[in-house]
Amino acid sequence: MPSPALYRSPRPSSTAATVLLAVCGTATLASLAAGFRLYGEAGEFAADSDLADESALTDAALLYDNVSLVQTLTLLASAVAFVTWFHRVRVNAEVFDPSGHRFKRGWAIGGWFTPVVALWFPFRITVDTWTASARPDASGVRLPHPQPLVNLWWATFWLANATGRFGANYLNSAKYPDDYQTALGWLLASDVLEVVAAVFAVLVVQRLTAMQEERFAESTAHAYAVRGGTVRG
Repeated sequence: MPSPALYRSPRPSSTAATVLLAVCGTATLASLAAGFRLYGEAGEFAADSDLADESALTDAALLYDNVSLVQTLTLLASAVAFVTWFHRVRVNAEVFDPSGHRFKRGWAIGGWFTPVVALWFPFRITVDTWTASARPDASGVRLPHPQPLVNLWWATFWLANATGRFGANYLNSAKYPDDYQTALGWLLASDVLEVVAAVFAVLVVQRLTAMQEERFAESTAHAYAVRGGTVRG
């Protein structure tokens, strides 16, 4: 049986996630710049391999590989920070609304690493957490809360993943310069989507963190007022 949910400030983990997502986005922008350079060199080589500078193509490929390695490392670091924050706000949301969750809190971590489940569980957990963290209406009823920001983040996140995997597979099977350039096109598209997804992820982190802080401050103020009123009586 899981332990009772306890509220803890999501601010430290949200700050770490925000900073590392920003670093990851910056690394992805660097990867984009290196990728565009490599794309141009590959295009010249495809157009005329006899006149093209092969050393320039080699240097561009080496730079792209090195920047991609840095991008991968920052992506892993930001993923750890984001999942840590994600689990924290999921537990907090259970304090606000214990019955408003379709999946147990352990899925806030396991849902990211389980095949097939990863396509859907984290999104539903985010929606439930967002709704539970929203302020109830005047009558105390918690209504489903619109979350277009969550939808945009999830869509761009998976589009980036899908185009990146397609590009990587295409690159591994490339035999001719044209194929190589096509694969790079897909990888560049993935990088663009990854930057957009990182921006949306930061916005989700900041907005949901602020919502929970507001809810907790309100509940604390209300509890203090009730206790104060009892003492005065």
